Amino acid sequence: MITVFLLCFNEEVLLPHTISHYKKYLPTCQIIIYDNHSTDNSVKIAKELGCKVVLWDSNNEINEFRYLTIKNHCWKFLKSGWVIVADMDEWLCVTEEELTEEEKHGVAILSVKGYNMIGESRRLNLSDIHLNDIKKRVYNPEENKSLCFYRPFIREMNYSPGAHKCQPIMRGTYSKNIYINKHMDYLGLPFIIHKTLRRYERSERMRNEYKLANHYTNNLYEIRRRYFYYLHISND
Repeated sequence: MITVFLLCFNEEVLLPHTISHYKKYLPTCQIIIYDNHSTDNSVKIAKELGCKVVLWDSNNEINEFRYLTIKNHCWKFLKSGWVIVADMDEWLCVTEEELTEEEKHGVAILSVKGYNMIGESRRLNLSDIHLNDIKKRVYNPEENKSLCFYRPFIREMNYSPGAHKCQPIMRGTYSKNIYINKHMDYLGLPFIIHKTLRRYERSERMRNEYKLANHYTNNLYEIRRRYFYYLHISND
């Protein structure tokens, strides 16, 4: 059994692509969407694609502490199988056959290497590119996340803010094999501008009171600079 938990808020553009990715790699997986009361078609799309949807509310703001609570506890009702806990723009590349082999070797958590995937879409809805065909990438150590673990071996994950790091209580080992996490973020300039501005609007309290989510900005020059910098240094 494989269960994929995905956090969601207004992800109608990326959501069907993310679901397609996980169903391609993990055909028998169950996908559970934790939706933060999206105002677009995210919930409708998720249900049409066969996902279970769990609604939660953060009063229309980014709340890193609520995210942590979900990521640290959403999977605890499970007693067996593999678990993936990810954001909508995180595409872990692992197959069911690979998970079966890792289980045989007593692996508790997959070792992951993360890359920002750099697309060149000129449309907000990404309809002019094929996301699975994107080859340009930039290594991002912040995306070396412990996204995937074997539930029987894990008591606690103890993710830190952003789930970039964790202090698991577990038995078993990390995998010797390294699996790729595609961070589907910088997919085109209109897409990343829209995404960053919306997240900046919703993260004011996190930034001002807790000094979290500081990577979000409303500076258009800075957003463009980051995008073209990543595009320039990206490798196939």
